[in-house]
Amino acid sequence: MKFPDMLRTAFLNLWRRKLRAFLTVLGMVIGTSSIVVMVSLGVGMRQSMIESYASMGSLTNITVNNYRYVETADGGGTFKDVKLDNKAVDKIRKLPGVEGAMPQITAWGMAMSGKYATDVSIMGIDMEQAELFGIKLEDGEYPGNKLAGGKVQMLLPYDFYNNFYDPNANRWSPAIDKDGNPKITSRSRLKLTFDYSNVYTNQPGDPGQQKGKIYTLVPTGRLAQGGNDFSWYCIMDIKVLEKLAKENPNRISLNKKNYNQVIVKCKEIDDVLTIKAQIEEMGFGASCIQEWLKQSEEQLKQTQYLLGAIGGVSLLVAAIGIMNTMMMSIYERTKEIGIIKVLGCRMSNIAGMFLTEAAYIGFFGGVLGLGLSYGLSLVLNNFLESSGFKSIIPLYLAVGALAFSVVVALISGLYPAMRAMKLSPLAAIRNE
Repeated sequence: MKFPDMLRTAFLNLWRRKLRAFLTVLGMVIGTSSIVVMVSLGVGMRQSMIESYASMGSLTNITVNNYRYVETADGGGTFKDVKLDNKAVDKIRKLPGVEGAMPQITAWGMAMSGKYATDVSIMGIDMEQAELFGIKLEDGEYPGNKLAGGKVQMLLPYDFYNNFYDPNANRWSPAIDKDGNPKITSRSRLKLTFDYSNVYTNQPGDPGQQKGKIYTLVPTGRLAQGGNDFSWYCIMDIKVLEKLAKENPNRISLNKKNYNQVIVKCKEIDDVLTIKAQIEEMGFGASCIQEWLKQSEEQLKQTQYLLGAIGGVSLLVAAIGIMNTMMMSIYERTKEIGIIKVLGCRMSNIAGMFLTEAAYIGFFGGVLGLGLSYGLSLVLNNFLESSGFKSIIPLYLAVGALAFSVVVALISGLYPAMRAMKLSPLAAIRNE
């Protein structure tokens, strides 16, 4: 029997018993859609988790610190300082898979506008590497690397103007108008100081110490909201911050021979954990979001397995239904099978016919089950939108589910097919 003839014969055999075939296919539809929807929820949970971690910073970045954790003999541990200087930074840059390494220095000061002020955390970086490290701007441009005429160029956080208050009021007095809008805006004149006595009237400062300078703060742009490791800082060029440190030695403490931390950019996300391990072997403390993500993924796998198992129960029930349908078909077509054998039909053709019928059930059930899965996924996403979870059906899941449903159907039809092959021709013909 040729393959096209086998396909046509198997389809006609199912068509003769439409209701039974429909109910069996319906079982596969429910089984396939159950396992696809359950697994898609696990995929959606993983995607939501990755997006959540990505909002905390770049997944290809590693933070290198000038200390490391050392275990002690009593089973505890302590932090040990290590030297993180330019030589160490150059060595890290030469590691395979490293795209860039950017030292960071930090300082704290206050921005002022009229009687209002706000505390600012300032980070100095190499502006030539700003774009490489994903420092995104909501508007404006990157600041320059020169300090001239007492003017300091700086990138501001997204919500910078919402944080001003009156530092000398008797109680907390935010800089907002009666409508709740910030009084300090991008049109306001801004000053920057590292001497708190320039801001608080009740802090006269050290009489023996020279008054700290007040600089004109020139915003060149505003950082995008979230999505990187620098969103909460005021960003300026590292050379400018070093000059400010020289002019304010008693208020800004910098040590270029031992950076507090260095941000390392990896070329590929899959190389992050390997490079982190190499940096730790060099004696430095290192951390990355990928490490937290890996731990969370290990915990999430258990949930994904559970969801897949729940959907698999429905598919198992459907497989039993296919086996039952095939067995009933053998009993009903016993005489037909006997006649086919007497006419000289090969055993493999008889088995192939029953397996083809099972494959049809698996294929149609899989296709209709996928259609139902996409519909249920759409409905679930409407309900889960506010919770942050979602159902995602990637292409590999759709193709894999269809192939799996056909394979399950073939396995379910294997025993009935073998039973049909072993049926005695004479006993089959005498059967009424």
